[in-house]
Amino acid sequence: MIAKTLEINWHEGQAIYSIDFSLDGLRYATAGADSSIRIWSIQKRPDNAHEENSTRQEKDKSKQLVNSLPVDIDFLSELKRHSSPVNVVRFSPKGDYLASAGDDACIIIWKLAPSKENTMINDHSEYEKETWSVVHMFYGHNKEIYDLAWSPCGRYFITASIDNTARVWSLIERNCIHVIADHSHYVQGVSWDPLGQYVSTQSSDRSVAIYKYRKTNNDRITFTPCVRKFTKIDKGKEPFRLYHDENLVSFFRRLSFSPDGALLITPAGLNRSQDEEGEQQEEQDLQNCAYIYPRNMLLKQPVGLVGNHPKPSIAIRWCPTLFKKRSNFPSAFALPYRMLYATATQDSVYIYDTQQIRPICAISGMHFAPITDLAWSPDGAVLMFSSADGYCSAVVFSEGEMGIRYEKQIERSTEDIEMTEAIPKKRIIDSLKSQQQESNSNNGNSKKRRITPMLVSSSS
Repeated sequence: MIAKTLEINWHEGQAIYSIDFSLDGLRYATAGADSSIRIWSIQKRPDNAHEENSTRQEKDKSKQLVNSLPVDIDFLSELKRHSSPVNVVRFSPKGDYLASAGDDACIIIWKLAPSKENTMINDHSEYEKETWSVVHMFYGHNKEIYDLAWSPCGRYFITASIDNTARVWSLIERNCIHVIADHSHYVQGVSWDPLGQYVSTQSSDRSVAIYKYRKTNNDRITFTPCVRKFTKIDKGKEPFRLYHDENLVSFFRRLSFSPDGALLITPAGLNRSQDEEGEQQEEQDLQNCAYIYPRNMLLKQPVGLVGNHPKPSIAIRWCPTLFKKRSNFPSAFALPYRMLYATATQDSVYIYDTQQIRPICAISGMHFAPITDLAWSPDGAVLMFSSADGYCSAVVFSEGEMGIRYEKQIERSTEDIEMTEAIPKKRIIDSLKSQQQESNSNNGNSKKRRITPMLVSSSS
């Protein structure tokens, strides 16, 4: 594994608020405080390329810098139509569209032109290798937009805004088709269930809300009222709030469904730990965490958490690639494969999988300003993360380092699949309970903080 900050001129030195890879991995989009979106090509170098370059004596210092990077970077295009900083950029599931939104409260849908066009709109036209044109501009929010998520079919998307609402939009109708107005403060994160049954929102009002939707006879979708809102949980003598309040210094709370829809992980969590006698510790001992919701418990409660991070988590991003489970290794979730996900806190990135209860690795000290977003390449070989200091960092894995690819990967459908239940109820993480009991027994009389996923409640 190689982790390196890519010190190039991403957005004229201004903050980068969002990043994303296209489905085919050929394009990497960045959105910045300079009101622009830039498209890049980022490809992993061969595993032996870094060793070969390190033995070579280069006279040109700039060439030395380029050759020291673990990825090949090429600038493709700059997209300028926003009038204010761009907070989120996301490719559609099939990669044919790109959505962007930001402080100007406008959502722009972009499409790649079939051939390079000669335009003089920006200062970098002569270096562009492709042209993106505007398909449509959506208006409806009256304040800044912080997050966006596409539906699995790519015909709809949902946005989160600090006007305290989330809105669902139809690309075909080119209009807002539903408004979610259940939050009392900024909506800072949204996620769309890949199995086509739920959408979820996370707000600085200290809540996560779940909504169901279904298709009607005329091929439209309709949403139910909020089916579950998570704010507090009973643990110990009195309930406590699950999430940070509006005083958390972050624009984003980017929650995320796993690629198979089996798990939802939400950032910005708080956990009140217990001592050995089961007594809750003082308020100042609250621990930063991210909460885990299995699909079959999605409307009931979180069943576990990961964390005890020094800083609050602000974003979750799942690796699109599935991996084989490691043999003779206990698994926290009853899944036939292993999934990787990255958790970004304000100053660090932690990589977990669904089989190992501790982080696989932790990356910190890479940036001088808060981390803002995460993105995996489709093959799982590269993890990128962006920062408000104006730079992106790359974590590059060698072939087979993260495991062996699972035989059957997730196929992206062009239709949403309405599911009544994605996972049998027996797939509760029973092993997580036993691991927690084992962790408690190993602690003896010490009062160390727990840093492994913990069972929040055993009731069902």
